[in-house]
Amino acid sequence: MSRSRKLHRLSNPDANERRAQRMLFRHLRDDTNANRGRMARRVRELQLLLAMDPIEFEKLIARLMESMGMKVELTARSKDGGVDVRGIDSDPFRGGNVIVQVKRYRDTVTPSVVRDLFGTLQHDRAATKAVLVTTSKFGPSSHQFVSGKPITLINGSELVGLLKHHGFHEMFAPAHASAASDEPDADAPAIDVAAEPARLLLHWTGEEEYDIAALVCQGNRALSDDHLVFYNNASTPDGSVRLVTGYEDANACLMVDFEALPAEADRLVVIAAADTENHPGATMGGFAGPALILEAGADQDPAVVHLADGAETNIAMRLGRFDRDEAGNWDFTPALAGYPGGLRQAVVAYGLEVAEEEAVAAGQ
Repeated sequence: MSRSRKLHRLSNPDANERRAQRMLFRHLRDDTNANRGRMARRVRELQLLLAMDPIEFEKLIARLMESMGMKVELTARSKDGGVDVRGIDSDPFRGGNVIVQVKRYRDTVTPSVVRDLFGTLQHDRAATKAVLVTTSKFGPSSHQFVSGKPITLINGSELVGLLKHHGFHEMFAPAHASAASDEPDADAPAIDVAAEPARLLLHWTGEEEYDIAALVCQGNRALSDDHLVFYNNASTPDGSVRLVTGYEDANACLMVDFEALPAEADRLVVIAAADTENHPGATMGGFAGPALILEAGADQDPAVVHLADGAETNIAMRLGRFDRDEAGNWDFTPALAGYPGGLRQAVVAYGLEVAEEEAVAAGQ
């Protein structure tokens, strides 16, 4: 997991700042028509990718990787061994040799495809990581299979978001120009479209290292042990909340698909914790200038919330929570709280049981 940095005091934002924070995150509260229109636009964008020549599509993925700072190589189709693109990330910390497989699918990618790629990765002596890119989406079984493995799954909505983020906006212009309305094209083939996940980024200053964690809850109780996402459990079973390392210049990043969260979940709690596993005695005293940045979608401006610094007396800190109302809308509240007992204390506060021998793994 990505590690993190600094802290001094706990204080609550004043009324004006709290009001501004809620307004910033209000763009998660879209009505049904807006959601339908956004999904229709995404379908048209994915149709453009599906219509591409297979080789041109692989070249597009290679260009995307190059724009992300990687050295890439397209493999010969007769000798690819299930690998379409190879990349080398030269970053000294998160880098390595990446093998990429591309699937231009309309239907959900089956778990067998994911397992086959893992087999390819195991037999490739040079590769350190595998990425599976699709124009459709992945099911919960696939996300559960890759948990803890050096495999990244990128669905169609995420792919469109990445392409736009890295300057490929123009390729989607025909989909927008031809749209007379926000209704889907009745003649277009059906396609499994996943909602684009929000990126919840955590920034801070200083030299100390910290972790980001999330609890998927019903009220003040976590749904299960598996719904605590942190450095020892990088994803919920359904993949709706995932920990991502090395995202841009963020100290830490969570991918959250709010639409895919379990129906019974009405709260997502975000926590920062000192890395006591690698730095015994660390506190939140070095967690300075923290800010949460919500990138809710490629077509929406980021929302930024500046939070209070931490305190020497705490080992973990609740940064805030997202709550779902009866209409299904999500809103953010910067609900700050310090935990002298670290992440373990925070986890217990939300109804999870942590054995003493697991205390170190939970950040105490």
